Amino acid sequence: MNHNMFEGQKVRLRGVRPEDWEHFLRWDLDNDAQRYGWNVWPPPGSEAAREFARQESAKRPDRDEFRLIIETLDGTPAGSLNVHAVDQRRGSFEYGIALAREHWGNGYGEEAIALLLRYMFGELRYNKVQAWVYAFNERSAAMHRAFGMLLEGTVRESHFTDGRYWDTYLFGMTRTEYMEKFGPHWGDLPR
Repeated sequence: MNHNMFEGQKVRLRGVRPEDWEHFLRWDLDNDAQRYGWNVWPPPGSEAAREFARQESAKRPDRDEFRLIIETLDGTPAGSLNVHAVDQRRGSFEYGIALAREHWGNGYGEEAIALLLRYMFGELRYNKVQAWVYAFNERSAAMHRAFGMLLEGTVRESHFTDGRYWDTYLFGMTRTEYMEKFGPHWGDLPR
């Protein structure tokens, strides 16, 4: 039995390492994938990518905000996942996820989110997660629905990219909804 709660059947979540700079640099050069995840930025230089990875690898979680690498079980980095917009008083947080194009459609995103939520809900006592998805990112919207998240709202024409304004969807899930779908336990804990 696997005793690492950050490892699933397809992927594991791990901290950023300084040598991940090459992956961040390569991922940032795929502008369409960049657009799906946040914004399109000018190509970074190798030193900027090195510094970003070095800084991320040295960070400790701050207010339960952090970035993790999503890697396949054979150790291939497939993308990243970050927790942000943490509100400890309300018991809520948001996450962002980005997968390299060659890893789309393998279920890695769903499993990475499930592992993250098990930690945030089961270990840190958060009650609500929210995720923002751009309306043009149909793959992500479909994945969030299939995962069990509910569409809680649409913010009209709130994101500008590719020459026009797009709607943004807000998906959400409570701790109770997550536990009903995925179960509260991992490892050798008694059921």
